[in-house]
Amino acid sequence: MNTKITFHNMPSSDPLETHAREKIKKCSELLKDQADRTPFFIEIWLKANKQHPHHAAEIHLKTGSMNLHAHNEGPDMYVVIDTAIDKMVSLIKKEKALLLDRSHKPDTEKKRFSR
Repeated sequence: MNTKITFHNMPSSDPLETHAREKIKKCSELLKDQADRTPFFIEIWLKANKQHPHHAAEIHLKTGSMNLHAHNEGPDMYVVIDTAIDKMVSLIKKEKALLLDRSHKPDTEKKRFSR
């Protein structure tokens, strides 16, 4: 798993970076089965607003079969990171369920005709 954390409008912070890396382990736990087949990349953008205390976190996850994006904003950066990662975890679960559902559906002639 390749993880890239970028800080915008703020100095890089080791405690914030370690917090994000610890929380992102939830995503890597869900993607253990896919880590053998394809590498996956996680990019995290942490953006601070200088004019008012409203920060943002964006997470982009890319694997061979998934391309997901989660975003959250709020006044506390730690809560913003936690909520964005929780959103990403739910997106991963939904995407894995869809992929599993697609693989279990039989390929019928009607289905091929409608493509």
